Amino acid sequence: MLERNKINATTGVAGRRLELQFLDDVGDAKKTVANVRTAMSDQQTVAMIGLGNTNRAKEVFDSAGADLTASGLPWLSNISVNDLFENFPTVFTMRGALEDDSIPVMAHFMRDLKVSRPALVGIKDQIMSTKLAEGLKERLAPLSFVGDYRLPLRDDKLDMTSVSATVAELKAANPDFLVLSFGGTRVGGLLTALEKAGVNPPLFVSGRLETIFSSGDVTYSGDVYQLAWDGLPDAYNDRVRQYLFHSSSNDMIFGGGRNAKAPGWSNGQCKPNQQEAPNVLSSANLRAVTTGLQYADIVAMISEVLKASEPTTELGALRKAVINGFQKTFASGHGAFPGSLQNWSFRPTSRAAARTPFIVTHPKNLGADQLAQLQYVTLRNDAMRQIQTLYLDVDLTRAFRIDDKERSFVAEFYLSMHAQGEQSIDQIEFANAFLDPDTNSKQITIRPLYEGGASATYPNDMKIYAISGKFMFTPNFGNYPFDSQRFSIDMRSKSGDAPFIIQPSPKLLRDQIVDVDGWRVREQYVGYDEDFLPIIDAKSHERSVVPFYKGSFVWVMKREATDYFLTVVIPLAFIMIIAYLAIFIPGSHFEAIVTIQVTALLSAVALYLTIPKIGSDEATISDKMFLFDYLLISLMIGISILRINRTIDRAPRLDKALGVFHVFIIPLLVVVMVLYVIGASKSDGQTASAFWPAMREAVRR
Repeated sequence: MLERNKINATTGVAGRRLELQFLDDVGDAKKTVANVRTAMSDQQTVAMIGLGNTNRAKEVFDSAGADLTASGLPWLSNISVNDLFENFPTVFTMRGALEDDSIPVMAHFMRDLKVSRPALVGIKDQIMSTKLAEGLKERLAPLSFVGDYRLPLRDDKLDMTSVSATVAELKAANPDFLVLSFGGTRVGGLLTALEKAGVNPPLFVSGRLETIFSSGDVTYSGDVYQLAWDGLPDAYNDRVRQYLFHSSSNDMIFGGGRNAKAPGWSNGQCKPNQQEAPNVLSSANLRAVTTGLQYADIVAMISEVLKASEPTTELGALRKAVINGFQKTFASGHGAFPGSLQNWSFRPTSRAAARTPFIVTHPKNLGADQLAQLQYVTLRNDAMRQIQTLYLDVDLTRAFRIDDKERSFVAEFYLSMHAQGEQSIDQIEFANAFLDPDTNSKQITIRPLYEGGASATYPNDMKIYAISGKFMFTPNFGNYPFDSQRFSIDMRSKSGDAPFIIQPSPKLLRDQIVDVDGWRVREQYVGYDEDFLPIIDAKSHERSVVPFYKGSFVWVMKREATDYFLTVVIPLAFIMIIAYLAIFIPGSHFEAIVTIQVTALLSAVALYLTIPKIGSDEATISDKMFLFDYLLISLMIGISILRINRTIDRAPRLDKALGVFHVFIIPLLVVVMVLYVIGASKSDGQTASAFWPAMREAVRR
């Protein structure tokens, strides 16, 4: 809805206002079909977004597929199996498809691990299991699987009798790698049975590792892998974190309400959320935020491809323009849309989002998840390239000389890196290092402390560096001087031929102590972002994009405002008090009243001219405080003049009203401003410069 409001406040869609209609099928396939028919028949609908359930999607295609194609309605679905919609040219998917992304990555990974005896276990009569098995066998040919098993479900759980028989056959087949085409709580029973039988090869699971191992009851003595598109271990999507940083935290917490139409509430299966203090960064809430940003990005893309369309363009032409834009303007390897969640592009043939997944592992004997050593990125023409994971950590010891005008800071830190082969700091470029205009070089000093090998002091497989340098940051001064700013050390590959992604250490193990003068560290996290280099051949006009990853070690710091209160707020308060007390001087001494008030106004102006200024394009809270002071003192001067005016003097009621305003309303306005400043100073977000969020925060406190 926020994205819709932004679009309508600027260009709209083809010169028209954009409206969103939400259709919920509450898990009912018949309702899904009815919703799709409703969207198709609406002569104002330019696109449909959503639906990821493959079985309900199949129901739509079976019963309304021909009508969908005839309508020309673009459908940006969330389906993960390409074969379901390959015959329906208006259907796309926002997910990385099983055939285009998941299977190629898994096949490359298994081939690079020198797997020779793979086996697969899936769910009986499930489309996903069938497609995964067929795709892997085709990609790994001529390598053959030593086993391909399908487990039946009983009450939506694995049939344990079949599990026991399958485990016995796996033990006899002795695979060196196992692929499970299912995940979640179902995996636990199978892993327990495998462990008990002594069958523990490395394996792939579908679903999240955190779900499998979160309870602590499931153990497995082999390496377990999963594919992940977001939610990396101990790292965040930096675009999502920056979006949250510039938003009010209370507005970004989801799950507190309930869908009364959902069947779980009627049968008692669903329970209200009893959590007293919801965490905006919990994995469940971040998934909700990610889903919202994903849908918002698609809405923004539709607006982008239609921005050149005329208001008189017919509906059919608009729908066709959306399809052409997604297939050509944002074609995989040739163009990308920089969204709030990620860079979006679609494969022209399969119409699936080009989203290469990460490989996350739960290594044996570690008890935690991390990125696997080998990762992959997809280049143009669907070529796949192997990249490495750098296991490293940054320990910031000191940050100083934070310059608001220059928008820079100096940092001293230690960088420790797991020595994997030829990996070293020579591969790393500090992307936001300050560029000295005099020398045209980055102001970074690197001193090696230990570069691997045998040592009685340092771990043998570590490389450690002491680094100091000047870095840039992008401030938002709307909440100054009560602002929180984001300071980061950004790293990316120095060479385009040696890309990498960073895996940091767990947050609980990182050193949180930082020496920063005038600032208080509020939070520390590691973010990742996929960047891209757009390239245009000036001769052939061929477009292409080269993807690479960037890692950011981020510290969110809040400015200490004690000095500002002592040098600005308190003097400004005394100036206001003196100007207010002057109104109680008898009117016969009008010259004295006005002299005091004018002097107070000039004093406030002089104080503003003497305080340090920051280079901001918007009014800060400091600016608003002074403007409010000017306004109020000027108002008091005006009222003082009016009250001695002969015309006003002949109207006692008006004179009395001015007196009441002078004595009571002005202090009330001051109280409102004080609450605003208190709310702004206590707020953690960047939205406190807005009036109502700050007032709500002040009242809450």
